[in-house]
Amino acid sequence: MSEQDNQVVEATNSTEEVELVVDESTTESEAVESPEAEVKEETVPKSQFNQVLARAKKAEALLKNKPKESINNVLSEETIEEKILLSQGLSSELIDELKALSKVRGKSLLATTTDPIFVAIKEAKEKEVKEQKARLGASKGSGSVKKEKSFTTPGLTPEEHKEMWKSSQGR
Repeated sequence: MSEQDNQVVEATNSTEEVELVVDESTTESEAVESPEAEVKEETVPKSQFNQVLARAKKAEALLKNKPKESINNVLSEETIEEKILLSQGLSSELIDELKALSKVRGKSLLATTTDPIFVAIKEAKEKEVKEQKARLGASKGSGSVKKEKSFTTPGLTPEEHKEMWKSSQGR
């Protein structure tokens, strides 16, 4: 057994009492101002105190001996290159094609971007996207603006003219 374990066993076997000094009648500011404040004494069995202390020390020792979990935040080189290519505007489909080609060639993703096969695949995809955009339906035209009728509008009936005159006069 280690020295720390011996201390824990001795502390739990002891039956002495420990005195705790608690002053509930004064506040912290009063205690600072008057150091001779009234003091109440309460006793707690030392065995209970030592048991709690022993459990705390045991938990502390377990935490110290426990291997730390290492979080692997290290990104692989391929992941970094993917993020670079995505930020450059390359689609995920093209990146998948690039991954396959880079495995075949045994090169990195960035080095494979200049490969003639990938360049041809990229051009074909871009051409396909342009064609799809060109296939979009024609616009249905802009909405026609409804003309407001005025006194000079041709083909105005006498009733419409009379209504317009009344509304302009505020009647």
